[in-house]
Amino acid sequence: MIQERLINGRLHFSLIDPDKQSAQEAGKMAYLCEKYGTDAIMVGGSTVDGKMVYDTIKEIKKNCSLPTIIFPNSADALVENADYVLFMEFMNSLKYEHTRGEQLKGGILVKKLGIKPIATGYMVISTSKIPTTVEQKTVLDRIGEDDIEKAVRYCAYAECIGMDCVYLDAGSNAEKPVPDKMIREIRKIVDLPIIVGGGIKTPEEAKRKIEAGANAIVTGSLVEEEIEKIRSIIEAIKSASPS
Repeated sequence: MIQERLINGRLHFSLIDPDKQSAQEAGKMAYLCEKYGTDAIMVGGSTVDGKMVYDTIKEIKKNCSLPTIIFPNSADALVENADYVLFMEFMNSLKYEHTRGEQLKGGILVKKLGIKPIATGYMVISTSKIPTTVEQKTVLDRIGEDDIEKAVRYCAYAECIGMDCVYLDAGSNAEKPVPDKMIREIRKIVDLPIIVGGGIKTPEEAKRKIEAGANAIVTGSLVEEEIEKIRSIIEAIKSASPS
């Protein structure tokens, strides 16, 4: 269902990090996000504690009816009560564990647990002077704001090897989001659904990403810090005219 809706665009995903609050509080946050119109709850972040992920999803499912999508940082985050997992190749990481290592551990678990995998070409776009958390935890083939041709090449690669979507992430609390021009140029070449996250803090920014060619917008920091702003961001996304 998520994959089908991604193709049509204009989706909003709320990202909840199990490390940032109790499972019970995460459930309340998910309830509000559903009330505001989000399309799915992503669960992930810095944690590698499977029990914490499981308990968080359990409380989310008690409080809302939306699909849950694991946004894993390792195979340890895979749990059986999730609906989907972004099964990601971290395309511009130069560390083996992030491009193949954790994936080799996780593939068999996804099959055994019965989670639906969404094959995702994931890439970090560096938009901040101070490296974001995800940039600090890996070694990047850096893609800066002006490295548009490199970003397009990575996304074309993802499509050619059969990925379901690409995810352009500026990182948690990024100073600036992924540039509109980069999204627009990727969309000219690639037919895959494009997910964009990191640094999107206003309705205007979210709307521009959809109009540039993004299919889904992810917000995480606002869910934790100013959850009431999610409503206006979702309204902007739904009112945007996709590229």
